[in-house]
Amino acid sequence: MNVAVMAFPLYILLMLLELAYERHSGRHTYRLADASTSINTAVLRVLLEGPLRLLLIVPYAWLYEHARLLEWEASSPWLWLGGFIAVDFCFYWAHRTLHRHNLLWGAHQPHHSSEDFNLSTALRKGAFQTAFDWPFYLPLAVLGVPLPVFLVLLGIQLVYQFWIHTQHVGRLGWLERVLITPSLHRVHHGQNDCYIDKNHGGVFILWDKLFGTYAEEREPVRYGVTTPVSTFDPIRLQFSWWRLLWADAVATRSWWDKLRLWWMPTGWRPADVRQQPWPQMGAEKFTRAYPVRLKGYAFAQFLMINALTLVFLFSIKRAAVWEPWLLVLVILSGCVSLGLLFEGKRQLWLLEGVRLLAMAVLALSWGVWLAPGQWLWGVALAGLCAVSLLWLGWLVARAETAQPFSG
Repeated sequence: MNVAVMAFPLYILLMLLELAYERHSGRHTYRLADASTSINTAVLRVLLEGPLRLLLIVPYAWLYEHARLLEWEASSPWLWLGGFIAVDFCFYWAHRTLHRHNLLWGAHQPHHSSEDFNLSTALRKGAFQTAFDWPFYLPLAVLGVPLPVFLVLLGIQLVYQFWIHTQHVGRLGWLERVLITPSLHRVHHGQNDCYIDKNHGGVFILWDKLFGTYAEEREPVRYGVTTPVSTFDPIRLQFSWWRLLWADAVATRSWWDKLRLWWMPTGWRPADVRQQPWPQMGAEKFTRAYPVRLKGYAFAQFLMINALTLVFLFSIKRAAVWEPWLLVLVILSGCVSLGLLFEGKRQLWLLEGVRLLAMAVLALSWGVWLAPGQWLWGVALAGLCAVSLLWLGWLVARAETAQPFSG
């Protein structure tokens, strides 16, 4: 049971409430392009979570079976309370380590890449992070925490972290001394010098106070990373930091540096390539100009992508082997295309048309020939693609002067 995924309706509800509050208060922290990228990044994480989680589940189950030191009753409150605290402790060290080494930071940087900070930012996850942080949780298997209990506790811990990604909650009095709050987590997402690599805890602030990574919110937070990703493509931003490292590894003359730069502290570069500058955060947030009318179309495609993701989640256990892969292909192509549309690259509108046409053909093939019992869904999806194609054609015919998107 993946508690974090099951909580997705709660995430949507809370984001809608935050948007409603912003409309009432007049203080806006959302931009459609950025928020859509964050949520589509979560889609990518969901698609990869199954196979990557096996990296954690298989060794965890083996250690629990063959090396556990303690026995617990599954109904014991001490197991659940102590296990929850232990999960957060392991999360702290996993999270802190992800910030400290070049290779690992590349897996976590996507979460910090948004220059906005709102509830959608909580969903902007590193799609490959599970491939790097799983060893930190294995001690819990040795301590006798059963795998099902661990997965539930980990899910609850991740769900807690959703609500702390907001700018609309101030300091919370005595809770600031115990829990990670929105104020303390805003610090963690800041690129201010005094905030970098602070407040790594997920639920409890105790670990940061004990191990010297605690900081309070004392000055306005500037969100994002010091080496900006400058893209709304949820797939490209997953590799942003690793691409910089790869470029340095290729450029440096030292074979030793080619190997060790991956495990050096975050930001370390070989001496002979440091004169080649990396991207630097500018004074303004990353944005791109595109026709205003594109906003409605892009939002509709965003809804379609997320609807298909829900279909993927609810049908994967009973679907034929090939069907999830087909859905993954359709969803990923939509995520990439949407990101490129938000970047205002009109030359790629033709690619979007080809994507919709191919998607319609696949939907009809699936509904009519490959899975006749699902023909109605296939025809409906093909119909949506046809409507989208007409909409896109209308946009191309009535293309307006591009304007920067800021909301």
